Amino acid sequence: MQITIKVLKGQDFTLDVEPTTLISEMKEEIEKKLSIPLAEQKLLLLGRTLSDEKAVSAYPNLHEGSKLNLVVMRPRIEGLREVIQRSFRKYYSDQQADKLVTAFMSDFEMNLKQMSLDDIDRLSESLESS
Repeated sequence: MQITIKVLKGQDFTLDVEPTTLISEMKEEIEKKLSIPLAEQKLLLLGRTLSDEKAVSAYPNLHEGSKLNLVVMRPRIEGLREVIQRSFRKYYSDQQADKLVTAFMSDFEMNLKQMSLDDIDRLSESLESS
């Protein structure tokens, strides 16, 4: 059966799989086609993460023509928290900066959780075109 893989940046491609194909085997194919390391891949079906050790048949909603979202989790070189903290420390004491960073990150994470994958996709596309 054919399953479509959608990468957040709009790139789609299809994989031929069998009901016995493991999710980890699908990720290996993705690594070969897109050069995205296994450790950086997260496959989602209807917003839920697919487990590497399970087979396609373990997911009743995964069938011919299904569309999976591939989220690429790049390793952090420097995290958002560190960048913001460094900026705040230019203007505030260490203690004030720590409180501000904690409040900022809490608000940021809350807002991010409220976004759908489509919202994030549209945001990334708009930022690429500007």
